[in-house]
Amino acid sequence: MPNKEYILGSSEREIERLAYQNEVWSDATTDLWKSAGISYGKKVVDLGCGPGFCTFPLSRLVGSEGQIFAIDSSDKFANLLQEKIRTNTANNISFHQNDASKLDLENDSADFVFARWLFCFLENPSKTIAEVKRILKPNGKLIILDYFNYLAVNVFPRNDAISEIFKAYQKTVTTHKGNYNIGEELPSLIIENGLEIESLTPICRIARPNTRIWKWVELFNQVSVPSLVEQGIWNEQQKADFETEWAKAKNNPSAFFFAPPMIGIIARK
Repeated sequence: MPNKEYILGSSEREIERLAYQNEVWSDATTDLWKSAGISYGKKVVDLGCGPGFCTFPLSRLVGSEGQIFAIDSSDKFANLLQEKIRTNTANNISFHQNDASKLDLENDSADFVFARWLFCFLENPSKTIAEVKRILKPNGKLIILDYFNYLAVNVFPRNDAISEIFKAYQKTVTTHKGNYNIGEELPSLIIENGLEIESLTPICRIARPNTRIWKWVELFNQVSVPSLVEQGIWNEQQKADFETEWAKAKNNPSAFFFAPPMIGIIARK
């Protein structure tokens, strides 16, 4: 199948950032798993699994009698995850290199499908939801964590050089036919595809400088700002202005970061 690389790349630095991101948002993630009822013996699809940061916790959660179907389209992530599976002798994990809208799983084969920060990068999220419905068992559940009202994100006190970075990030994902406001559309798309909304959970965080969530966005900036210049979305002066103002904010005792709002969704077949 054709390889589809992750929009933010798969460099060693990006993989390190993804690992840290997983730690920062693990509580919100596991809260959704618990609310949905993922438990021992269940069959779970980790859709858009990346390097597998959720795959192995899910593997432990469902135990030896459960099964994890880890799915991603990236060659780099496929190689990394399959090596981890071999090294950890995780007998309840199978990896499938598939596009999210065309899975090689049988009808009615999964108890749960979990997708975190996947739908925001999809060109056709409705097609993927239809595919999820196909592979879910009756009463099976789709669990989503994704962005909602993205441009509510900002650092305060406001500064134009910093505010512009988030607009640039949104432009980047839109250029690649994604949508950082996908959380606004997902409930309607889920209903249109014949699933029932079980719960909608707002996920909002505020961070002070040098806290975990502040560091999370700082690592994202370190990876992504040079890419903005490479793509011609920003110029070197904009990059320099941003870096100057970010350093000031980091040392401002009154500064705080309002993280991009997210939505947790649990839907039932």
